[in-house]
Amino acid sequence: MMKQPRVAVMLLLLTVFCFNLNAQRGKSLDGYILLKDGSRVEGKCKIGSSITDREVKISFQRKGDKKKRVYKPKELLGYGYESTEIDDWGREETRWIHYETIKVDYPAKPFGSTTVFVEREVEGTISLYCHYIEVRNNPKNPYRYVYYMKMETGVYKKLEEESFKRTAKKTFKDYPALANRIGKKDFLYRNLDRMVRDFNYWSVNKHDKNEYRVAMIEKSE
Repeated sequence: MMKQPRVAVMLLLLTVFCFNLNAQRGKSLDGYILLKDGSRVEGKCKIGSSITDREVKISFQRKGDKKKRVYKPKELLGYGYESTEIDDWGREETRWIHYETIKVDYPAKPFGSTTVFVEREVEGTISLYCHYIEVRNNPKNPYRYVYYMKMETGVYKKLEEESFKRTAKKTFKDYPALANRIGKKDFLYRNLDRMVRDFNYWSVNKHDKNEYRVAMIEKSE
């Protein structure tokens, strides 16, 4: 069986993402914002019309307020909302999406700020974030993505596809069952979210470091 090209996989993921995004565009979703002092404010979120819009602003209406306000990343620690999506099997799935404010190397949109909201895909010993960047001179592949990992120390580590194998092997070196698989089938850059979950599972449970176990995906709240 032929392997699916990386670009085709990326386009498939973006198609599913955009389908779910379009289904929710214009709707007010249950959500929250995290203020600079760390306090959480509940209300309604109205998400942007593109992947990168989500990274540069969020429209939010506090409970009890009639007016909405647009917040930029420099004004908040993050935000989140409850999303109803279609999974790989065509079933409806409800889950919470969380964004956090971090400093990145490249803006989500050309000439924009490098302080952005990024989606947190995994939380744990290592937290994983995915940052999307617009590529306006490539209509067939209008976005590229870069991963950022937040280590236990609180330091963010950028992980690009070109340096993925070297950086991942070093990051996961304490868990040889995972580190030794880096670069093989199902242990590629696009599989990083699963690898981080599996590493976190090992770091908490401390089973035999030479035995690979797959972590269950837990719904975030």
